[in-house]
Amino acid sequence: MNEIVTGGCQCGAIRYRFAGPVPPAYACHCGECKKQSASAFSMSIPMDYSTLSVTGETSLYESTAYSGITKYNYFCGKCGTRLWHSSDNPPEGITLKVGTLDNSAGIEPLGHLWVSKKQKGIDVDPASDQQSTQPADLLHWRANLGSKK
Repeated sequence: MNEIVTGGCQCGAIRYRFAGPVPPAYACHCGECKKQSASAFSMSIPMDYSTLSVTGETSLYESTAYSGITKYNYFCGKCGTRLWHSSDNPPEGITLKVGTLDNSAGIEPLGHLWVSKKQKGIDVDPASDQQSTQPADLLHWRANLGSKK
């Protein structure tokens, strides 16, 4: 039986839930992710939007990623918490922000993107899948996080 995983924004206006287990997470150390997270990196979980049950209405900020693709950034319009990103609008495949989970204890990134831009003083597990920049087929890389090569 799958656990129910819950999360939401800082103020509680937006809540979500999905059937676990939580998919493998990864950290991105690019400049864009540092800006959006206001931290040294951003940690995300790739998943299908259709698996989420969402209450509350998200706001949308459209940006252009460093790769040149349009990125749709979904957040709470009341408190500003970034919840997930997608390259589709309406969203299909998303990257859910780990920090929005009610219980993110025990979630460790199995991969790291843009380690060439990593903040000094941040150590990553040498056993993790580390990419200097971004793989040519990012969707394939995300889908295979944690699988043996």
